[in-house]
Amino acid sequence: MRARLAGLALIATGLLLVGCNDKAFLTEVPYDFVSPVNFYKTAGDAQAAINGVYADFINSTGDNYYGRNFVMLVEHPTEMWTSRLSATNERSQPDVYTIPVNHAYVQSVWASAYDAINRANAVIAHVPGITMDTTLRARIVAEGKFLRALHYFNLVRMFGNVPLKLTETTGLDSLFLTQATPAQVYAQIVTDLQQAIAVLPSSKTYATADQGRASRGAAKTLLAKVYLQRAGTGNGTPADWQAALDMAKQVVADGDYAMVADYKSLFDFFGGTVVEKNSEVIFDVQNVRANGLGGRIGSHVAPNATAPYLGASTNGSFEAESTFYASFAAADKRRDGTFVTSWVKAGVTVTWVNGGAATQAYASETPFPRKFLDILMTGTGAEEPNYTILRYAEVPLMIAEAANEVAGAPTAEAYANINLVRARAGIPNMTPGLSQSLFRDSVFVERRWELSLEGPNGYFDSQRNWTWSKARIEANMLKAKSSSSKFPKFNGGPIGDKYKLMPIPQRAIDLNPGLKQNPGW
Repeated sequence: MRARLAGLALIATGLLLVGCNDKAFLTEVPYDFVSPVNFYKTAGDAQAAINGVYADFINSTGDNYYGRNFVMLVEHPTEMWTSRLSATNERSQPDVYTIPVNHAYVQSVWASAYDAINRANAVIAHVPGITMDTTLRARIVAEGKFLRALHYFNLVRMFGNVPLKLTETTGLDSLFLTQATPAQVYAQIVTDLQQAIAVLPSSKTYATADQGRASRGAAKTLLAKVYLQRAGTGNGTPADWQAALDMAKQVVADGDYAMVADYKSLFDFFGGTVVEKNSEVIFDVQNVRANGLGGRIGSHVAPNATAPYLGASTNGSFEAESTFYASFAAADKRRDGTFVTSWVKAGVTVTWVNGGAATQAYASETPFPRKFLDILMTGTGAEEPNYTILRYAEVPLMIAEAANEVAGAPTAEAYANINLVRARAGIPNMTPGLSQSLFRDSVFVERRWELSLEGPNGYFDSQRNWTWSKARIEANMLKAKSSSSKFPKFNGGPIGDKYKLMPIPQRAIDLNPGLKQNPGW
């Protein structure tokens, strides 16, 4: 897969892979759906086209989507992570709940997702007509359906009512689309994933060169997650809880994945290398340390003023909320797996001091993340660590959440699955005899500890348990206001319910009068 992705640097402006090779032009037209006519003739064309869909996780700048902006939009609004920057900075605005409708990151995620969807639409439409190996052809189409489903899942979770386009756009004749309801979008996502499951192979059958491609297990895991989100946000029916439970249990029964023994090993890049292909990763973005082929989260999880010891460019855009770091039990192995509290700088060990100022050698008041840190990154270029979208430890947590909702109380199955995750972390079993609501809240806390910065999940998890999440975030912001000028507009709350969704980008509305803004924005 990496060898194929490297080739995209040379062909990314070709007709097979992008809507247009004029970036200036793209900023002036509603390019969410614009693409030239594609000509698919050979198996190589089909493979190049599906690789182009994968390439849109990062796209040309490395920032626009999974490379940085999407992660910031989804993780900063939680009580887990904050930024050292001022409240008016575009990276801090999601953190302090002052997102403007013209926020550049919101626009970039919207545009990037739709660009990827249009590429997937082209694959799904044209590859079936190519004379080639039928098994490979079917797999490529199924990969396209998995990827289309994932991008629509991001859009419906972020924005609610969004245009649902299932055919490739090659001109300006179908740009002014109305919005589909969340129910309609979710229905299409489910259909795409069910069809993908029927065709995609087990991850175990992929050769090393195909590492990172969608597998049957990835499609099943994503479908379980879709059912869970649809049920938890009121966009489905109570039957979705059972569907989520059944699908997650299928992933377990298939036996394609297993949790590794050492949580920290999943993200320990301090040796310069990490075993990215392991039994626990189900689906991740295949980053390469080359501009346009790798993300740029690494320079933002490292604290300010640490270059060149933790990468040549550091921004400190992700620092732990003090309450989040303090919430980890001392025995919880995930604490050291999630945060960096010391490193060696010019032969001297630098250690984070609790309560220390940002002027200390550590250069941060709170610990910064270990996850996705690339200490070998050079300049402002791309990073090597893959970005994890689906990891097997989430599967037992989904089973625990869904089982609790189906039964109306935590079952033995629910307890067994959450305790499986806690056992790997080295902490005691969950308190027995909890009510349904207390167990639900406990699952969400466990997801924070286990999956922070991954997926990304934070904001979307908050949507499924909104009242609980909002209260935690408000309390955290009020506490922070007493010692920081970063929260000048926060007076104790409440956070408006309009924040259950992000604003439809104003640029998209300006270009497409058929779009309506979300309530409250």
